[in-house]
Amino acid sequence: MVYNGDEVSALVVDFGSHTTRAGYAGEDTPRVVCPSFYGYVDEPDASASGTNGEDVPMDGAAETNGGGSVKRKGRKYFVGENGPGLWRAGMEVDNFMVDGVVHDPEPASHLLHHVLHERLGVDPTEHPLMITEPAWNTQKAREALAQMAFEGEKVPAMYLGSAGVLSSFAAGKPTALVLDVGYANSSAVPVVDGYALRAGTMRQPLGSALLVNQLHHHFTNPTPSRAFPLSLTPRQLIAKRDPADSVQPKPLLREDRAPHTTASWRLWAEQFQVVDSWKEACGEIVNTRGFDFASAKELPQTLYEFPDGYHQYFGEERYRFTEMLFDPKNYFNQTIEPPAVLRTVVSGPHSHSLKDLVPLHQLVHDSIMACDVDVRAALLQNIVVVGNTSLTRGLCERLDFELAGLLPGQKIKIHSPTIPFERKYSSWLGGSVLASLGTFHQLWVTKDEYEEHGMSIVNQRCK
Repeated sequence: MVYNGDEVSALVVDFGSHTTRAGYAGEDTPRVVCPSFYGYVDEPDASASGTNGEDVPMDGAAETNGGGSVKRKGRKYFVGENGPGLWRAGMEVDNFMVDGVVHDPEPASHLLHHVLHERLGVDPTEHPLMITEPAWNTQKAREALAQMAFEGEKVPAMYLGSAGVLSSFAAGKPTALVLDVGYANSSAVPVVDGYALRAGTMRQPLGSALLVNQLHHHFTNPTPSRAFPLSLTPRQLIAKRDPADSVQPKPLLREDRAPHTTASWRLWAEQFQVVDSWKEACGEIVNTRGFDFASAKELPQTLYEFPDGYHQYFGEERYRFTEMLFDPKNYFNQTIEPPAVLRTVVSGPHSHSLKDLVPLHQLVHDSIMACDVDVRAALLQNIVVVGNTSLTRGLCERLDFELAGLLPGQKIKIHSPTIPFERKYSSWLGGSVLASLGTFHQLWVTKDEYEEHGMSIVNQRCK
């Protein structure tokens, strides 16, 4: 059997910090998009029975039930669309991605199993699998991904594709500087002739997570223009809204759920259902002159309504928080949000401090300057902007303006897909293109090769 697009349909899985995408190679959009967040409940007797009172063994150690719920070693996982999105009593919420890398392989393997078997409905033993990875992926995470594919799902062949390289392929450019403004990180990856240059690869924790965290703190505390905090009550806890009062609404809450709601689920629901929706609907970046705190009240306003019924016109908040992408130090010097809120976002195995944050245009500049002088001109003329946060209105225009000031006289060209899903799922689309090529079959790492050589063959093929 030859594992290429003509004989066997390859599968492409893209683990992201916010969502995980999966589908068939050769298609122009992923068939499955589900959160990388997962819910879990610790149960001492979890190995005794399934969700529906039935025991369904999986590899002799775990049990899986419809809807993406899995029990293993005293902990029951809820993954997929109905994982954290459905309220469950006592359910905690976490994310298996840290700094763009698969940090906890157990829930990640459950999500992969759910995506392949329940969502795509395929037999993984009949399909080669491409998994995307960041340019800074660790050896430990690589080994976990290979074990997930070969030992967990028993795929016949697999390949680890660099997300930056795949995004450049999706844009049709073998040489490009890929600026990925995503959920956990903003990264700049120079790609030359299909290979990512490690010397110029740079990243920092400026992304949607930091924006949402700062907005959440802003909304849940009084401000000079708003004397009361907003409740940000998620829709799952609201039984009936009160249309009579739009200033400080008091909706009827579901009393059967409130006492059994965990702090982690409530924080996830507030941030990634309420605040993230506000950011996508209202967030915008000042194109040229930057955000001026003194004249903020003159900025255009827009009306937004929260799930509990509270609504108002928002003006300066639409621009103030997104300004940290291009002027983070000034933002944290001027804003009332405490630095402690920042530390909760950027803490982890790869810790960062406030001094590490540089504007997006400076990140692009530093990445290009770290590359060989012979390729700088080609990279400047092929800047590819991708990532969900890059959809913020005005980001590409502001980036072009700031880069022109940093590099006067240089020819700069920014390429950014106009179709939103092409920006959000660019690495998946690049994997779909690459894995569907008939000539790509030479790069697949087969299961026999993995069993004979181990991780060395994976590291050799997947550079």
